Amino acid sequence: MKKDFISLTHMTAKSIVLILTASLVFFSCNSSQENAKNGTSSTSEIDQMALHAWEKSGDMVQKITLSSKGIVRNQDWGISIDSLQEKLELAENQPSNGKSYTLYFDDSDLNFTDITYLSDKQHQLTEIDFDIFVETKSQVDDLKEKFTSYLQVKFGDAKIEGKKIIWEKDKNTRVVLDDVSTAKDPGIKLVFLKIN
Repeated sequence: MKKDFISLTHMTAKSIVLILTASLVFFSCNSSQENAKNGTSSTSEIDQMALHAWEKSGDMVQKITLSSKGIVRNQDWGISIDSLQEKLELAENQPSNGKSYTLYFDDSDLNFTDITYLSDKQHQLTEIDFDIFVETKSQVDDLKEKFTSYLQVKFGDAKIEGKKIIWEKDKNTRVVLDDVSTAKDPGIKLVFLKIN
């Protein structure tokens, strides 16, 4: 009888250890799945917020940036520079390590942006530059304000260095918005640069 009791106690102890182990594994798996779901939804929320900010940014910002997807103009770092799918005419001057396009905002030669895609030695995209020119300084100020509102949502808080507004807290990207206006040529330089 004593032998049966010891055997039963031993089996019960094994059962308890087995049940506890199984429970820990089960709860651990559920926790991992919950974290994965939460990660996906927060990324989706950030994308939704960026899309909403982009939709509120106005026609000019939307024409320049094309959409809120990717870094800018639906592009992501590391793609082949040869795989760019721009539907714009090539600019007169082409960089030695990339491609440059011109986007006209109207029928005049006064309102346009040159969009330059630059690559590393492996021909992978590492920089996107916008040289934006408009007719008046008030247009520059308005455009700067709208870009700032959109980029604050997409890339986080900015810092100001002189006339430059700089974002570098998200997406392995440094963004620099600079008012480069002169008396004759009001304009903005906007640079998206891959950082590690």
